[in-house]
Amino acid sequence: MCPLAPLHQPHNLAAIRAIRTLAPELPQVACFDTGFHHELPEVSTRFGLPRALHDKGIRRYGFHGLSYEYIARALREADPVLASGRVIAAHLGNGASLCAMRDGLSMDTTMGFTALDGLLMGTRCGTIDPGAVLHLQTQEGMTAPAVEALLYKQSGLLGVSGISSDMRALHMSDDPHAAEAIELFAWRAAREASALILSLGGIDGIVFTAGIGENDSVIRSAICERLAWLGIAIDAQANTRNAPVISMADSEIIVRVIPTDEERMIAIHTLAALVPAGDAS
Repeated sequence: MCPLAPLHQPHNLAAIRAIRTLAPELPQVACFDTGFHHELPEVSTRFGLPRALHDKGIRRYGFHGLSYEYIARALREADPVLASGRVIAAHLGNGASLCAMRDGLSMDTTMGFTALDGLLMGTRCGTIDPGAVLHLQTQEGMTAPAVEALLYKQSGLLGVSGISSDMRALHMSDDPHAAEAIELFAWRAAREASALILSLGGIDGIVFTAGIGENDSVIRSAICERLAWLGIAIDAQANTRNAPVISMADSEIIVRVIPTDEERMIAIHTLAALVPAGDAS
């Protein structure tokens, strides 16, 4: 599966192999980040490619599933009414994506066949015209490995700004290219969120999570300003404090901030796999 996630899968396999060498009898549990999206509606999984390729597995899978699964659980505890409704969860960090959830289930998401799709990220470009990829190879003379390195490691915030993949560094910079990268990040997030509203047939709330989503009030505000047409009204003071609810009381859309905990979800799944039902505390 390394071709699907070249930034992640080799490292995961290295750990599995190391543990297998050191403790060959120790059970290991793999928690797939695509699992939460396994029940996506069929229409959300397809590309406009020949059916034979879809049947070979070239389809939209979605990622950040462990994070979204945790957010769905946490939201059900914090706000059961909203959790049962139509929610867009925004996992914004060095890797970034959005997930459209209805009653805690994934209906659509911005990442597709790989973790390269969708939003602008730290070093990944996100959605790009496939014709541009072909142009890089046929007209610019780039090899497939060179294009892969470009799209995964040299693009995104780093590529646009020419400064850093770290949003904090871009905020501190007075270089106009840093400001352009920040604006593009927020614009792409708001644009993709607007598309996911169609998949949900409306929206009741937004949940921000992950490193940028949980801690960057400027980015949250910039995204919500672009979605003001939905009736979103942000409480500036609550947003600055990274409060659990950052929308005004009269906002038509509830906006929350929930810290994610992917490690906890891994622990929960591991217990479920190793401990007989009813025995886990």
